[in-house]
Amino acid sequence: MDRILILTKNILIEQELQHKLQLLNYEVYCSVRLFDELIHQETTSIFLNVFQYVIISESICESEVARLSSALNDSSFKIIRKVEKKVTEVDQHFLETGLLNAIISTKDSLDELRECLSVLNSLTEKNVERLSEKKLSQFSRSASLLKAPSLQISENNIDDTAAYHDVMLHLSHTESRLVSILVKAGNKIVSREAICQELWKEGPTKSHLASLSSTITRVKIKFKKTPLKGTAIHTIWGKGYRVDQELLRIVESGDILIN
Repeated sequence: MDRILILTKNILIEQELQHKLQLLNYEVYCSVRLFDELIHQETTSIFLNVFQYVIISESICESEVARLSSALNDSSFKIIRKVEKKVTEVDQHFLETGLLNAIISTKDSLDELRECLSVLNSLTEKNVERLSEKKLSQFSRSASLLKAPSLQISENNIDDTAAYHDVMLHLSHTESRLVSILVKAGNKIVSREAICQELWKEGPTKSHLASLSSTITRVKIKFKKTPLKGTAIHTIWGKGYRVDQELLRIVESGDILIN
């Protein structure tokens, strides 16, 4: 059973997430004290090494996230940031510079959490030796997963088309529709409002925007399995999203099919 540590300033706000993770058969430890000790560099990594994931609560401010991520950098577990409504530019920067491995939302469903953690876990299991090198940098095409140069899939070791087909088969209905919307837009930017309208036939409510961020995250994570060189979906801050042009070329060439 994998263990998850939630670092927080208030354990009461973590109850819903803790319950969901326990339903997924994770052993969850929630602590304010460990957060304080890590911030003040008063704890050792020996205890932390029993955890496979560390989740940093939305109750912790961004400057403290940076300090925590640096303090946890020498450990082998995945660092996940939890946000309430949306991914801020600072948190996105933390992802792209390698301080975080993933971002999840308090609105994420059980299914969404399961898939996100499953991808993180499968990559860890397949690359244990390489992960121990700790030469990880942010996988910028994902809002939730690190890219490590040592973990990049070699085009000489995998059938590229099969890799893309495998990802497409494992996209959920919503994820597939999202990719389809962006592919149809070509090289144009699609606003968050327009995507929400297409996916849910409603405007950008807080719930829909949180779900959209989570969906973008999961799609980017899944395309990590392919030889795609850039990010599967680019975030254009203040404007919306755009599909990666290499992925667009592959789709338009007919190598893979989008529902």
